[in-house]
Amino acid sequence: MEVLEYSAIFVSLVIVGFGILIVTAFAGRQSIPDGLEINGIRIVKDRFVSLAVLPLADGGAALFDAGDDKTGKAILGELSRLGLGRENVKAIFLTHGHRDHISGAPLFPNAQVMALSEEVDIAEGRASSGGPILRFLPVKPTGVKIGRTLQDGEVVDLGTVKVRVFAVPGHTAGCAAYLVNGVLILGDAADAGSDGRVRCSPWIFSKDQAQDRASLRRLATRLAGDGCVEALVFAHSGVLKQGIEPLALAARGW
Repeated sequence: MEVLEYSAIFVSLVIVGFGILIVTAFAGRQSIPDGLEINGIRIVKDRFVSLAVLPLADGGAALFDAGDDKTGKAILGELSRLGLGRENVKAIFLTHGHRDHISGAPLFPNAQVMALSEEVDIAEGRASSGGPILRFLPVKPTGVKIGRTLQDGEVVDLGTVKVRVFAVPGHTAGCAAYLVNGVLILGDAADAGSDGRVRCSPWIFSKDQAQDRASLRRLATRLAGDGCVEALVFAHSGVLKQGIEPLALAARGW
């Protein structure tokens, strides 16, 4: 057999193996509830990931993540439904800097893009996020410019709406969760299983899964008894509406 044939077989096996890893990583997750609205926040599916759109009282809008599609088709469609355009987006809160969460950000010239300080270089494309798979991908500029760096415990005032910021490192070094209108937006730090249980981030895409679990345990403790969390929103899976308890229950088992 020729060398080229062996090479082709090897490449095919690698592709198949990678595909199996992807399927295994996301198997058993709830599906993304495209168009679901919770306390004024709309969940928008963009290919295999979701983001959240929050209309603001001043006629603007805030985004939580910016999707996988560089054309922003899903985001722009939701804005159009609200009678808004790309110029109305005033703020974009990034949960982390992976491409499927930031690709649409450059479409919104009036938006202040925000992320935890530890995530800036990843989001802007100057550093790798690490992890078993992603560490091998080339590092290159993303076109995203972080206009404001955030810190754990910070509260961002959007007029009639306030966004609480929580550091949940593990999936990436600067992974963040946001609490707004009773909705805890967790990005890729966790997923909702089809059994209604919270799972930590998939190991093949995460920098440090053990750190992710520890971060989620701390977050559950910080918000326990607070009474402010009504729903948990995840980027690649469904929504859980039992308050903080699903996260607290999972954290006790880790």
